[in-house]
Amino acid sequence: MNQEVPELRGVQVRNDFIALDTAEERSLTVSGTTEPLREWKAVWNVDKGKVAAIVSKAYTIVQHRNVAESFIQACQRLNINFRYRIRDGGNRFFMDVEFPDSRMKVSEGEEFIAGFRLGNSYNKTGSVLVMPRLVRLACNNGMVMPSRGFVPVFRVRHNQKLVTTFEGYIEKALGQVISSNDKLKSMVSECMKDSIEWETTKKLMEVLFKHEKHRLKVFEPLYEQHVSGKPITRWDVYNAVTRYATHGEQLSPHVEMMLQNRAKQLLVTPAVRIASQQ
Repeated sequence: MNQEVPELRGVQVRNDFIALDTAEERSLTVSGTTEPLREWKAVWNVDKGKVAAIVSKAYTIVQHRNVAESFIQACQRLNINFRYRIRDGGNRFFMDVEFPDSRMKVSEGEEFIAGFRLGNSYNKTGSVLVMPRLVRLACNNGMVMPSRGFVPVFRVRHNQKLVTTFEGYIEKALGQVISSNDKLKSMVSECMKDSIEWETTKKLMEVLFKHEKHRLKVFEPLYEQHVSGKPITRWDVYNAVTRYATHGEQLSPHVEMMLQNRAKQLLVTPAVRIASQQ
C-alpha cells in the first residue's frame, strides 16, 4: 500500500527515492486450482519481478520510498541540516542520514557527527527501523551504535503515520545522541585502553568473521600495524571493522549490517571475552 507523503524539497532527493524498488500485493491460489488462499498473500517486488515474501493478510507493505521520504520530510519540517546516502539491496534497503552541525569531540583527534540509519524490507527480514549512527571524522567511518547504554533502536510497525512518528523520534533521539557524549567518551576510552595480544587479535578475527573474505579484509590493516611494531587495541580492531563496512567495495546492505553488528559487539565487550567464545 502506498502512503501519501508531502512533496520533498529538491529534485535530486525525489529522483533518488523514485529509483528505489517498489512492491505490491499479489493473491495466492491453492496449487492446481483457482481457489484463493484466504489467510495469505504474496509481496511482489515489482522491479525484480519476483516474490519477496509470503505474508499474512494482515501484513501491510511499506514502500522503501515512503520510509526515506517520510524521514527526510521530518528533517525538513524540523529545519535540520542533513545529508544522506542510500544502500538499496532490492528487498532490503538502508539509508544513512548525517547531521553535519551535530559535531561531538570525545578526545583529541576523535570527533564525530551524529546521524541515523533507516531500514526497511519487503522480505520480512526486518521492520521499519531507525538506529543511532555516528561518523568518525578522522576516517569518515560510519558507526552504527549499540542500543545498550546509548540510544534505543526505534522500530515502527508497518503503518501510514511515518512522517509524524519520525518527527517526534528524530527530535528526541538526536538530543539523546548529542547529550550522550559522556557515554561515548567512556566507550571510546575503554576501547583505547583495551590492549590486545597478537594471538588474541587473530582469535578475534576467527570468532567474529566466519567468512574468510571479510576476515582477511579486516585483518589487513591490523597485520600492517602489528608488523610496524605498534600495539593493537580494541579501538583499532573496531575501526578496522567499521572502515571495511563503510568503504569496502561491493558490499551488500546485508553484509554491511552484519559487519556493523560485529563492530557494536567490539565497542561494548572486552576483547579477551569475545576471543574466548566458541
